[in-house]
Amino acid sequence: MYERAAGHDAADLTPSHPYPNRLILEPSIKCNIRCRNETCDIANDAHIELRRENFMRWDLFCRLMDEVGPHLEELYFYNYGEPFLHPRALDMLAYAKKMNPRIHITTSTNGILLARSGKAERNVAEGLVDFICCTIGGVDQETYGRYHKGGSFEKALLGMRRVTEEKRRSEQSGPTVHWRYLLFNWNDSDEHIAQALRLRDEIGVDEFRFMLTASPMEGRSLFRAPGTPGFETMKPWLALQEGHSPDLFAEAGLWGAETCSLNGPFSWTGRRASLLALPRMRRVHVRMACGGTPTGPVPAVRMRLPWGDFPGQVGRERWHDNFIDIPEMFSQPKVPIDLEVATVFTPMRHGVVGDNRDLGVMVSLEDVVPAPNPYRMTAVSPARVAGCSRGA
Repeated sequence: MYERAAGHDAADLTPSHPYPNRLILEPSIKCNIRCRNETCDIANDAHIELRRENFMRWDLFCRLMDEVGPHLEELYFYNYGEPFLHPRALDMLAYAKKMNPRIHITTSTNGILLARSGKAERNVAEGLVDFICCTIGGVDQETYGRYHKGGSFEKALLGMRRVTEEKRRSEQSGPTVHWRYLLFNWNDSDEHIAQALRLRDEIGVDEFRFMLTASPMEGRSLFRAPGTPGFETMKPWLALQEGHSPDLFAEAGLWGAETCSLNGPFSWTGRRASLLALPRMRRVHVRMACGGTPTGPVPAVRMRLPWGDFPGQVGRERWHDNFIDIPEMFSQPKVPIDLEVATVFTPMRHGVVGDNRDLGVMVSLEDVVPAPNPYRMTAVSPARVAGCSRGA
């Protein structure tokens, strides 16, 4: 829903008016559910204060709208948190429309709070928003709840349904209701897709997209990735999350190749990673390490190979060598290995790292390489994904 100014010189971006015509407003940093991505992990961590206040003050909102509201063309009523969690969210929208009836308001929500009596109805009756994006990644509680932790699929769907039903009942044209179905490797089967499309038609949303996700890294849908048959069958309804690309390392659950004089070539893993080992002397060699976090434990790693599971040993600020003998019955030239890291703490809470790579471990790339996407049939060029929206 946001647009970048890529390709423009600084001179092209000189304001032509003393007031902005587009505003991104964050009613709340908090959310009523706990989705599995790094941003939500941090925003809802009680030990971390990303904002001085969890909710925008009503007087501050009114003062802002008094000053810039009459000049706005577009208002984005959301950012990190759930906008309708603010106790006066609907009053805020009404005040913005009062200050400028022509303003176009877009919001993004998980839909759950719109299931409460009166919220969807007031939104439609008073024309409070012009575009609502409902993010619901699943077709039942099982597929929905793996990402939207603590959320109710039934309530999320009901919230979206109440808006569309109220539009039909009152014969209103707005708001535009967009269902954004986050696509993961646990909700991307042909059966899931067919059920989502049935629900789309039953509810009667105005717009619909399956969005290929980039986070969490281990949740990526490889079955529907660019260059696969699954991608081509869904291309009319596909969108790409910002940051998504058919990158070999990302699809294998790795952050990317790095190198240094001390460690040589290596990569950080996500919570899960898929590797191919290059055996030597009928042995697999995997070297793993973690960062220097004295207050945190060394992560526990499980290594899954075709002939069994093995505990992985991780060194702190140094490599630990893991050697596994290859049985006679295994004859493939490369050995597939799945790593699973048991994350037991949030590194950013300790103030020792500035990103989330420490949710995984470092793995040396001397004797392993990223495993390729097993579903990809053709090489991927920018032209093959050019038709996929990166918007809502």
